[in-house]
Parts: sequence; structure tokens; C-alpha cells
Amino acid sequence: MEVILTFLVAVVLFNYVHEFGHLLAAKLTGMPIPTMQVGVGPALARKTSRGGTEFVFGLLPVAAMQSDERVFREFPAFRRLLVASAGPGSNFLATFLLLAVAYIGFNTPSAAVVAAVDGDGRAYQAGMRAGDRIVAVDGSSAETWPDVGLRMVDFVGDTDNLALEVQRDGERLQFGFDVSEWQSDVAQVDAFGYLGIRPDASSGARASLFGGVAAAAWDTVRMFWSTAMSGFKMVFGSMSVLNFGGGLQLTQLGLDGGELGVGDYLKLLALFSLGFGLINLLPGPIVDGLAMLTAAGEWLSGKRLPVAVENVLQPVGYVLAFGPIPLCIIHEVIRINS
Repeated sequence: MEVILTFLVAVVLFNYVHEFGHLLAAKLTGMPIPTMQVGVGPALARKTSRGGTEFVFGLLPVAAMQSDERVFREFPAFRRLLVASAGPGSNFLATFLLLAVAYIGFNTPSAAVVAAVDGDGRAYQAGMRAGDRIVAVDGSSAETWPDVGLRMVDFVGDTDNLALEVQRDGERLQFGFDVSEWQSDVAQVDAFGYLGIRPDASSGARASLFGGVAAAAWDTVRMFWSTAMSGFKMVFGSMSVLNFGGGLQLTQLGLDGGELGVGDYLKLLALFSLGFGLINLLPGPIVDGLAMLTAAGEWLSGKRLPVAVENVLQPVGYVLAFGPIPLCIIHEVIRINS
């Protein structure tokens, strides 16, 4: 229930971050914005700024920037690109800032130490034991649970062999697992549950200012890339729709859903912010991807995008915006909370 409530709060919070990112970019580029909905539904109050934007404070906490579509289309392509991309960009910036605060003020991700191994599980049968520290996945370094989680997510739909390298009493051991079941016909992949291992939920030490900022930047990029690649796998059929989640999978942080501290909540919010930004990169009519794609194409070509091309992109955007992606996000929240 805690994660569900956090998700609902995050939807409201990052909607405001997103829309005010658009508004700031519009003001900086000189684009006129007639109305900014600070809330929707019955209007409780109205206030017009010196810049001519009317702020409408509605009953329901949903933000929405309302521009004149004709004015927006006539605006220079590069400025339209900046305004359209400022929303998702604000969400990605929020992801980075939340992770940085979590790492510097609270704790870094914990080392990938296995707390327990299911006696009937695949890991135990292969020879892994509690206390083993995972240091590499398929030959790539993986020192923390986020590292391990991201590496494992990358395997879904890609391969039928997973190699884990662990450190035990100063010795490095190799274990191999057949993960052919992690393919597109599987309704759900719980990587740690499949192997029968449970992460150590203890937290790492606080990071230095520079170390925390660097780690937050790197993790933001990694989670963005992992989630985007998972989306491509889903589109091309090598990953089940219900396995799409990438950055929204709590196992990437190695968190115990029942024992979340302040730093852990900040990391969870960072994941939700990343997901909110990624959804808005889709080329849909109610998200930003279509406007970004159109503006980028016109800016690079120096020509107005043909109406026929827009007519093709819009239905594709509708399918993506209202199709599997929201269902995947809901599925992730349910799985995290279960």
C-alpha cells in the first residue's frame, strides 16, 4: 500500500514538474501561453500574471499548460522543440536530483550481497549461498543491486543463458543459469525470485558531494537506456508487454517494499519520475513525443512537415499513448507492492 500511495503522489507531483517545465521554456522562448491550469475541474480562483498567462486554480490537482495550437505551429521549429522537450527534460532532471539527494543525504545503493538462498531454488542448486557477493553479470561488472537488476533486465527477451560471478571468502566463483523462460511468452519475470535469491536490504554509506552527483547522473542515464531498450524489445516482440518496466522495477534498487527509509522513497520517486518522462517521449497526441518529432524534423529539414506524415504519426501515437505503456506502468506498481 505504501508504494501505491507513493505512486499516486508521484503522478501528481511529476505532472506539475512536467507542465511547469513546459511553461518555463515557453516563457524563455517568448511563446505566449494564454492559460495554465494549476488544477482542473471547478475553478476555485483565477489570477493573470504580468506576462498575460491566466492561472486557473481548479479543484483537482492536475496541471495542464494550454497553448494556442495555431500560434504553436507557426512558432519557429527550434523553439517549439525546446518547449515540447522541456516537460520530459524536467522529469529527467527531477530523477537526477532525487537520486543525488538520496545518495548524498541518506545512502548509496547497497552492495550486491545475497541475504538468503532458497533451498529449492535454482541458485542453491547451482551452488550459490547466503553471503555471496555478486560482482559481475555476463562478464560485466555489477557491484550493487541496481547494477545487478539492470543487467538482469537487459537479459529479458535476449538470451537463454545468464552468467553470475560471485565473490566468496576472497575467491571468485562462476555460476550459469538457463533463463530461456524469460522470453516474450512469459507474463512476468521476477529475476531474483526465479533464481531463488533475496538481496541484502542493508544500505550503503552516504556518498560525498561529488560522488553522489556522479552516481546520480550515471544511474539516471543507465535507467533511461535500460527502460528505452526494454521498450524496443516489447515493440519488436522479443519481450512480453507485461515484462516491460525497466526503470520502474523496484528490484533494480534492491529495495524491500516493506522496509523503505527516506532515502529509499526518494529513489522510488526518482524511478517514477523517469517513467513519467519516458511516457511523454512517445509520439502521441496527448504527450510530447509527436510535437518533439515534428519540430525536430522541421528544424533539421528547414521545411514544414507534410500533413500526410502527421496523419500517419497520429494514429501510431494514439496506440502507444493509450495502449500497452500505461498498462505496463500499472502492472509494475502492482508487482512492486505484492
